[in-house]
This record gives sequence, C-alpha cells and structure tokens, in this order.
Amino acid sequence: MLRIFVLLLGAALSVGGVLALVLGHGARGAAIEALVLGVLLLVGTLFERLRYGESDAPPPESDWERTDESFVDPVSKRPMAVYQHRRSGERRYVPLR
Repeated sequence: MLRIFVLLLGAALSVGGVLALVLGHGARGAAIEALVLGVLLLVGTLFERLRYGESDAPPPESDWERTDESFVDPVSKRPMAVYQHRRSGERRYVPLR
C-alpha cells in the first residue's frame, strides 16, 4: 500500500514538474525540484523492487536449518518456511515450492 502511494506521489510530482516547466508559470526552480524529486521517488521505488524482490530468497545454504514454523505471506499469499542460521540466529523466509 505504501509502495503504491510513493509511486503515485512520484508520478504526480514528475507530471507537475514537467507541466510547470512547459507552461512556464514562473517558479522554474521549484518545477525542476518537483521533477527531480518525482523521478527519484519513481526510480528508487522501482529499483527497490528489482533489488530486493518479493520474499523470493533462494533456499538457504548448509549453515541454515529449517524451523518448525511456517506461515502464509500476507502480500504474495504463498506459504513460507522459516530457516534460521545456526551461529548468528538470523532468520530467512523462503517460499515453499
């Protein structure tokens, strides 16, 4: 939900900045700032999705052991298994295939 809001805000700022520049309503600096901020929001939000994915972590290496826990991911609606690193205690959530 927040992701959609940020994408819409970025799109609105970008379109508003472009319109202000094209129509030439005075405050050129503010129009450029709105355009740059909008583009940064759009690119940053889209890059985050490409970089981190949607909980599709690969199955853990041999130092990880599966716990008895499992749950359904509320976003993807996929069943997930919980793995824990033996030494560090870090947890990973891996889709059940």
